[in-house]
Amino acid sequence: MLNWQNVRMHWKKVALASLPIAYGLNALKSSYEISKYMRTICNEVKNSSGSSKNVLVILNPVADKKNSEKMFRKFCEPLLHLSGFTVDIKKTKHVGHAKTLVESLNSLPDVIIVAGGDGTSSEVVTGLLRRGVPPCPIVLLPLGEKSNIALRYLQHVPNSKLETVKCLISSLQPLIEDRTQFCNVVKYDIIDSDAHEVHKPIYGLQNFSWGLLRDIEAKQNKYWYFGYLRHHAAALFNAFSDKLQWNIKAKIVLTPPCPGCSNCKMPTNQKPKISFASFYATRSISEKSANFINEFCNAEKSEYVEMNQIDISCNKNSDSFFELKTDLVKSLTPGFNFIDKISSVVHRSIEPAISLKSRTIKLYPSIQASTYYIDGEEYDVRPIKISLIPNAIKLFC
Repeated sequence: MLNWQNVRMHWKKVALASLPIAYGLNALKSSYEISKYMRTICNEVKNSSGSSKNVLVILNPVADKKNSEKMFRKFCEPLLHLSGFTVDIKKTKHVGHAKTLVESLNSLPDVIIVAGGDGTSSEVVTGLLRRGVPPCPIVLLPLGEKSNIALRYLQHVPNSKLETVKCLISSLQPLIEDRTQFCNVVKYDIIDSDAHEVHKPIYGLQNFSWGLLRDIEAKQNKYWYFGYLRHHAAALFNAFSDKLQWNIKAKIVLTPPCPGCSNCKMPTNQKPKISFASFYATRSISEKSANFINEFCNAEKSEYVEMNQIDISCNKNSDSFFELKTDLVKSLTPGFNFIDKISSVVHRSIEPAISLKSRTIKLYPSIQASTYYIDGEEYDVRPIKISLIPNAIKLFC
């Protein structure tokens, strides 16, 4: 009875003391669950008959606030050794280093594991495809602050440390079980008026983003002290800003979607003229052999657009082949109208004014001082051609 009276008299102190105790108990519980899960996975791997492979790990040590190396060495590396793989780890030292590392390899390993975020994944794919030889399969580990490319192949959501570990193990299991699938790649070629200057192409796995919404998203780290609301804060404090480019102008040139024909590999000089209505009409093409010629494949349609945001992604259409989808957002203006739409801005749920479908798209920006983003990586705005390359790379997923 005396103890209960003391608790009632000093309930504030008791409540304050219970916080670190509760945190410690939760950490112990999480650590126990992770150990139990890893023990189960290790027993399964140990009892399975895996094949010996030479594995090259491209590790970005600063990814996920410098936690990526610790997570990889604690949960992923032991599993690779247990599976009988020969593991070689190369750390990146700066932006673009993963690209040059892979591009300059004397010979390709059996597998490349990407231990980083979306930017590291894009760099590795770019380095592989620039070599001009058949690329080796890759594994994408969601070890970056943004790992949307890797996570889209997984069923787990990393909302806790246990789920993060499950995501890592789920990414490695297809490698251990030797399960692969082909993946489409988006190719970016710089269009330069100077014929003497040679630009190497860039390759991406996710999307292209340019405009107001992506610029605001890039500013959110400046408002880190708002925690999970930093994206909302970035949108709110820039609602009246004249430093943002609220409207971007560009000329776009599209070629229609094509399931694959000889024109896709052998461009012709003659381009058939078609009407605007027939350009966007749905075409059903059943023949997919190399001898099949789609007369509309190289037909180009151009127009000038003014918009807030342009997003280009690779999607599978109703005819079961992949195409580029271009969404144009035009409904945002500075001021209170923008504040009313902050939730939609943050979640990127604003309905596009126009959605275009194509096999290739050329962008000729009318502005100079701006940046666009390829798989989250920042690039200076220049005229660019974006092309879809089906089944360009093999993933363990």
